[in-house]
Amino acid sequence: MILETSNPIQASSSSRDTLQVLHLAGSSVSDFYYNLSLVYAKEVIQPAGTSSYYAIVHPEGFWQLGSSLDNLSEKLSFQEMLSCLPKVDLVVPHMFCPPGMTSYRALFEDILGIPVVGSLSNCTALATNKSQTRSVVSAAGVRVAKAQLISQKDEVTMKPPFVVKPNSEDNSLGVTLVWEENQIKEALQQGFKYDDQLLVEEYIPGREIRVAVIEHQGELYIPSTIEYLVSEENPIRTVKEKLKLNSDGMPVSQPEEQKVIPICPGNVSSELFEKLADAAKKSHKALGCRHYSLYDFRIHAENGEPYLLEAGLFWTFSRISMISSMIRADGEDLEEIIMDLWQNVGNKIPVTTARYSIST
Repeated sequence: MILETSNPIQASSSSRDTLQVLHLAGSSVSDFYYNLSLVYAKEVIQPAGTSSYYAIVHPEGFWQLGSSLDNLSEKLSFQEMLSCLPKVDLVVPHMFCPPGMTSYRALFEDILGIPVVGSLSNCTALATNKSQTRSVVSAAGVRVAKAQLISQKDEVTMKPPFVVKPNSEDNSLGVTLVWEENQIKEALQQGFKYDDQLLVEEYIPGREIRVAVIEHQGELYIPSTIEYLVSEENPIRTVKEKLKLNSDGMPVSQPEEQKVIPICPGNVSSELFEKLADAAKKSHKALGCRHYSLYDFRIHAENGEPYLLEAGLFWTFSRISMISSMIRADGEDLEEIIMDLWQNVGNKIPVTTARYSIST
């Protein structure tokens, strides 16, 4: 076998009181998703009492294992990677591509039997589909804007203004705000570069607020919100507000400057917070989420009601993660909350919505 005794993937012989964490990163889909994953994996928080290992998949299909991102093994096939995995208590995924959000989670939890932090693969597959997500949360009483799901042969029947977005893409890739009918054709062409189905969704004028749900100490904890200061000049967030891209379009970091400024905590009244918390909890339960979830809402300028835009079932537990920022804004101990969640998962204590009795 390729591996030497001193290979960086060898597990430590430390006490089993130390939580052994495998960080799953990279992407088998594209360089874009591979780089995006590492942007967050490099910033992962390492709570006291944990030992970390890394499993990195590359777009070419090979793997690397190691005790850090700077101490990785030589290239391994999938079969070699499986045979060389150290013994760990849980997997923390840092992947954003569709297989990373679904198939790889199922591989480690359902097939290899290693608990994974975050929602089950069937839930993340549902949340990745914006149209299906809308249907599920709407049935649970959460407001959503009017929308039409189209393929390339369909005709748009809605009237502007509306937002055209790929149905199963993230990071605002292929998203266009359409004001006039003569902009529709170009918006569709841009969207179909990323998906064969597009969601044409009524534009909701007003504020944009992000809300998280965390299962903590037997309750659904809603930390401080993040508000994105949209304006008449910048009414929606684009990919440039979410990622800094280099000249070849690859993500390298979060943007240093943004036209739509995020503030945390958001300037949210107690009445609006209750509405957002209620909608987020309903969405968390309706989608079958586990451990944590994240939602984007627009607050309608005319009626003041929150409308769910989409769900994002990711938290990479990094310093730059949005949920991490929300917890810090509350003055809570971020490492303590992360460790509590990881210990529950690693010790195979079920942390599911079935444990909760929540009035909505």
